[in-house]
Amino acid sequence: MRTLHVPRVALVSVLSAVVLSCAVSAFLSWRHFEGRVLDANAVGLWHERLGAQRATLDELSTQAQAELLQVGQQLAGMEARLLRMEALGQRVSEMAQLDKGEFRFDEPAALGGPAPSAQPAALIPTDYMAKLQRLASSLKTREQELNVLEALLARRRFLEQVAPSGWPVASGWISSGYGQRVDPFSGRPAWHAGVDFAGRAGSNVIAVAGGVVTFAGPRDGYGLLVEVHHGENMGTRYGHAKRLHVKVGDVVKKGQTIAEMGNTGRSTGHHVHFEVLREGRQINPAQYLARR
Repeated sequence: MRTLHVPRVALVSVLSAVVLSCAVSAFLSWRHFEGRVLDANAVGLWHERLGAQRATLDELSTQAQAELLQVGQQLAGMEARLLRMEALGQRVSEMAQLDKGEFRFDEPAALGGPAPSAQPAALIPTDYMAKLQRLASSLKTREQELNVLEALLARRRFLEQVAPSGWPVASGWISSGYGQRVDPFSGRPAWHAGVDFAGRAGSNVIAVAGGVVTFAGPRDGYGLLVEVHHGENMGTRYGHAKRLHVKVGDVVKKGQTIAEMGNTGRSTGHHVHFEVLREGRQINPAQYLARR
């Protein structure tokens, strides 16, 4: 047995060192554990933020794709409308008999002007889509206006075709007018319901307006007769023909040859007896003959 005597100061120092070492170890362990917790939380938080940003990016990408698709559809529709408007414009120009260089639908519109002094503001997608929609609406309105104009011009051309005008012969002269006259067979006053055009035998008898042939053949007093209905309760008759070139049901155009001048029926020579009818009654053809 040996007895070891440790001084009080040394014992206190050793114990203090042990306690300090334990405290430092505990503190370091706590800091290490706390650091690991803080790092895990930070990583999780960053993952959440990245996930939210990725979702936002995907949403913006989807929205952009949808807007691009909508823009493409709008542009395709506008291009189709422009093609239709060009075709309509060409027809309207032809129907209105505009000069070829006066109005061209197949060329870009003439635009110009000095450059703007200020830089224009950039368009955001919503403004761009709004401008596209307004332009598409404007194109649709113009297309409708052109359709209406085309219909009006077509009706005008139709009326020009079906309204009687001009003489029923290519060459000849008026041998008897409309109204009261001395009958060439009886020598007595009689009413003449048409105008007679004399000329060379076999010369062309032409329609003074477009229409449908409602009668073609012999009729008492008229000889060989052609009757044409023009619509709007209007009709014309061409009598004393030598030969007919049309039959019932034929559609004739203005200026078309429908018969040959003859001397059939109650006639004293080669001529065409021409009548204008409104609602089935003979009227004075003078106003229509004057449109020659």
